[in-house]
Amino acid sequence: MTALDTGRIEPRIVRVITALALAVSVLIMVALPAAYFVAARVAVTASLTARAESAAAIMTEFVTRNPDHWLFENARIRGRLAPFVDTADRESWRVVDLAGNATALLGTPARLPTLTVSVPIHDAGVVAGRVEVTRSMQEVVGWTSFLAVIGIALAGGSFILLRSVPLRLLAESMDRLARAEAMERERAAQLAQASKLAQLGELATGMAHELNQPLTAITLAAQNALKQVERGPVNQATLAARLDRIVQMARRASTVIDHMRIFGRMGGEANGPVSINAVVRGARDLLAFKLERHQVQVEDTLPPDLPMVLGQAIPLEQVVVNLIANACDAYGDVNEDGKPRLVTLAAAVAADRLALTVHDCAGGIPPAILPRIFDPFFTTKPVGKGTGLGLSISYGIVNDMGGTLSVQSEGGTTIFSVSLPLA
Repeated sequence: MTALDTGRIEPRIVRVITALALAVSVLIMVALPAAYFVAARVAVTASLTARAESAAAIMTEFVTRNPDHWLFENARIRGRLAPFVDTADRESWRVVDLAGNATALLGTPARLPTLTVSVPIHDAGVVAGRVEVTRSMQEVVGWTSFLAVIGIALAGGSFILLRSVPLRLLAESMDRLARAEAMERERAAQLAQASKLAQLGELATGMAHELNQPLTAITLAAQNALKQVERGPVNQATLAARLDRIVQMARRASTVIDHMRIFGRMGGEANGPVSINAVVRGARDLLAFKLERHQVQVEDTLPPDLPMVLGQAIPLEQVVVNLIANACDAYGDVNEDGKPRLVTLAAAVAADRLALTVHDCAGGIPPAILPRIFDPFFTTKPVGKGTGLGLSISYGIVNDMGGTLSVQSEGGTTIFSVSLPLA
């Protein structure tokens, strides 16, 4: 059996279990010898009392017949009491008068400790003396001491057992719970990663468009530079400008690719200071083509000097991407009425938290389904248009960072609010 590790258990619980185990162990240690001693004493007392009462009844009859001479009938009294004496045990019998003088003695002297039972002798209804029986309790005390030693041993074993078993079971339960929570976190991380990759898949067309622009510019600049070289003398300034254009476009393409690579990377980093402005910029870059295709304009009203929040940049960017993308999907592919399609981003600081809001006027969310909006696999999109995991995963991401994700919807408008602690 492995050593018991109580480090993960709350000290108060350990103290309570230890105290209960100690109380039960002390009870076992005291109860075993005490129960035997009490039972043995009661049994001995009952036996002595029964025999003494029988002897006292015979002596009462004897005294009634010889009221004046019984005090001098030592031999006859001994003969009458002899049948009641237990010669196998160390016990002594005495018949005494009212003054306490012994009239007759029988048996062997009892060794200490002793137990004495006294029963009165009557003469015409008046107490004339008494029969006293004294018995040694050495054997009872010896067995009591033996059982006390056994009780101490049982108490020690009971304490170890009663303390270690509950603590071990509790520690094992906590280990199982920790493993279950770790597996749950791993599954949540895998779902978040799957959702993130699904978002990247949806944004692939836009990313292709973003990459196509710099690649086209690179191709044109390289072709013009090549034609200039073929025509003859090269104008150094013109060639340098075209080569610089190629470098700029290559860097732009590299930035897009790096952003996609970082966004698609598996999370798991610890919480740290994060710039909400940078998160919003990254989300807008990823959604540029989708916003253009849906004819949605993002109105960013975030102050440039917003304080840092405590969280993780890439998961937060995933949340913002999901909220803005949902607004685009709510507006639909075609702007039939020609009205402006706005998604407004705002931020406000209150106490030790920052709240980022994403506001759209795409028709709102029906009150009947609003309470289920963060449920896993719940979606109002057509089949093939969504997994129903985006908002649920976003809710979990924000919650893991110590924040909250909430929604309000009325009058055709919807406002999602992401509240995070300041760094």
